Amino acid sequence: MCIYTICLENMQFVGFHGCREDEKIKGNVFTVDFEASYRGIAGETDDLEDALNYGAVYRVIASVMRGERVNLLETLVHRILSEVQGAFPQVLSMKVTVSKHNPPVDGPCMRSSVSAVWPGSFGEPAEGMRQQAGQMQQAGEKE
Repeated sequence: MCIYTICLENMQFVGFHGCREDEKIKGNVFTVDFEASYRGIAGETDDLEDALNYGAVYRVIASVMRGERVNLLETLVHRILSEVQGAFPQVLSMKVTVSKHNPPVDGPCMRSSVSAVWPGSFGEPAEGMRQQAGQMQQAGEKE
């Protein structure tokens, strides 16, 4: 038994994600890089049933990228991690990067990107994070 890592690199999708109205109408090109580690015996058996099927992983990622419009790259990253984790319980860890091509900034920029890893603080509730941010802000105001 080994721990294997699969990588899906430079997957490209057209999506209508972003905070600005023109992004939601015209769309943009997004690139996804994905890496996942899993424990398995596929190298010993040479059987796809014993592997993490990267074609099936691609379909999950594509469904997120082509699915519901969202404002933030962070939301896309979170949904990819969550959906892959739910569909493939054998996954031990993942890293995903979502990049938006030609982001709407005041100057030349090829891509903006957000990455996240799982496991990590991925499962922490948003409300808890908001409370921490409020506590940090209050602490800064006291100084």
